[in-house]
Amino acid sequence: MPAMSESARTLFATAIGEAEQTALLLDSAGKPLAGSYIDQRGRDISAEVGAALSGVSTEVTRSMRLLSIGGWTAVVVETDTATIALAPASREAVVLLASSLTVPLGLVRRVLTRSVVLAINWMRGRA
Repeated sequence: MPAMSESARTLFATAIGEAEQTALLLDSAGKPLAGSYIDQRGRDISAEVGAALSGVSTEVTRSMRLLSIGGWTAVVVETDTATIALAPASREAVVLLASSLTVPLGLVRRVLTRSVVLAINWMRGRA
């Protein structure tokens, strides 16, 4: 896999600021297109996270259709170690935001919204 450009890797820096958060733009196969996910040892695990989440957008879309509750705009899940938020940036891409449990949910949603806007604008610039 070719190395991600610095501008792609730092795409979400302005949205995240100093908060304990990280963001990725993933394609439908889970391949990281932008952003980074650095683990506690300082390793970039973006590809591993993307692989684990490949297909999530498809499953959420399918579930929403089966439940007849419209299109999806975001999914937020609180785990024992982090808050994970996902939102579609296009039909083929999703933004993942992982936040420390100390980050308020309102800020998580606000940063997710900003990150989606950044992702959409970035993808349009690439076309």
